[in-house]
Amino acid sequence: MPTTNLSNLADACQETADTRVLWQLTRAYLFERDVRRFSYHVVDVIHGPATVFVRAEGFPEDWVRHYIEASLFEVDPIPALSARRVQPFFWKDVGLLKDLTVQEKSYMAELETADFGDGLAMQVYGPNMRNAYVGLGFDGRRPDLSDAQIFELKSAVQLAHLRFCEITAHETAADRDLSPREEEILGWIARGKSNGVIADILGVSRHTVDTNVRRIFDKLSVADRTSAVLRGLGYGMIRMTRHGRAEPT
Repeated sequence: MPTTNLSNLADACQETADTRVLWQLTRAYLFERDVRRFSYHVVDVIHGPATVFVRAEGFPEDWVRHYIEASLFEVDPIPALSARRVQPFFWKDVGLLKDLTVQEKSYMAELETADFGDGLAMQVYGPNMRNAYVGLGFDGRRPDLSDAQIFELKSAVQLAHLRFCEITAHETAADRDLSPREEEILGWIARGKSNGVIADILGVSRHTVDTNVRRIFDKLSVADRTSAVLRGLGYGMIRMTRHGRAEPT
């Protein structure tokens, strides 16, 4: 029988400011509920959309290394499907829930050969689009979990993810530190205005706007206006109005 409940986990997570301790607390909570494998994937919008943070427990080290080095996260259909579904689902049901591409079928066949058993896939949500995929693996046959038990597992990893976002918030703040003028210009870029038009709106020279746009690109680690807007939306620097127009925050 589990010795901790969600309230205990929430208190313990709140008391720590160390991500390693947070990981240990979450692992212990899940282990008490027969979770034997745990993976945590975060698409890192800070350093680029292709960067994926992977933390795994209970999977063979060579598999984790292969998953990262072979960029299997690019063809793994499970995290992508979890991002589009509200309810968790079992890994082996992914082929029943979506039409798989040839590459995705190949990945699922490789996963089946690895014989990790079945597990739950779920999405957790954080501020400024810092969302994550969580996989919870069980040995042997698929566990007979009630809806309440699945909801409890999702609640546990959700609160752990939120605490992770809080602990690491300073890492995002330093990388996205735009000046008020740069944020203003980014907002006008999001509304489709050219540098020349933005210069007229702000009453400054075109050269000044060009310089600010280059600084925005550098700070957001992007090379084009569309990527800058997407990154700005992700960081909460600009927001969409109810009419679908973007404006500065």
